[in-house]
Amino acid sequence: MNRAAAACLLALLFSVPLSAQDLQPFTARYTWTLKGMSAGHSTLALTRSEDGRWHYNSRSIARGLFRLLAPGDITQESVFRIVDEQVRPEHYRGDDGTAATRRDINVTFDWRAHRVSGVYEDVPVDLPIEAGVQDDLSIQVALMQELLRGRTPSAFRLLDRNLIKDYQYTAEGTAKLDTPLGPLQAVIYRSRKLGARSSTLFWCAPDLGFLPLKVERHGGDDKIEWSLNIQAASRP
Repeated sequence: MNRAAAACLLALLFSVPLSAQDLQPFTARYTWTLKGMSAGHSTLALTRSEDGRWHYNSRSIARGLFRLLAPGDITQESVFRIVDEQVRPEHYRGDDGTAATRRDINVTFDWRAHRVSGVYEDVPVDLPIEAGVQDDLSIQVALMQELLRGRTPSAFRLLDRNLIKDYQYTAEGTAKLDTPLGPLQAVIYRSRKLGARSSTLFWCAPDLGFLPLKVERHGGDDKIEWSLNIQAASRP
């Protein structure tokens, strides 16, 4: 099977479930590049449990010299629900794969009390929250959910240590990417913290439920700090 045929098959697999507008589980594998050098690979997996909760997991494994900086697997998990067509996080944890805790995260969103509490990189968290606040992983799904619903995302609010920060989202056009899955069309969105010069770009594929094909982090000088590029994708 050639790459074009594989891309068509993949698009069919991703379009079969209930509705083209519904969020669906997936697993995707990416190469991870840091400062222009191959640093390892990352896997993103979105699943749904019987109680209706969604689980979005990220696992990054460094290789080569980068293994000295990240000797263990870097993991993140966001547990959330879809409420009124919006992503509502319930629990978020992150572990940098070392024995140290300065980069670890463990926070709980209590939507009855409208508060988020826990520990974020050794900083105690206890804040009031309003609908729409996201964590580092759920914000990625929130972008996909908005696009799936045919809406144009313009802003999200994100928990960052013991603060809630505003992020602007702007459409940057479209592009056709030549990927290991075959050629795929993507819509491009840029995320930028309000007042910041650095930004993150997302290339999302409409044919794959707006799954990110590529992610780039740009510094204040617009140079690429790190990137993720898709290598494989599947649906349960």
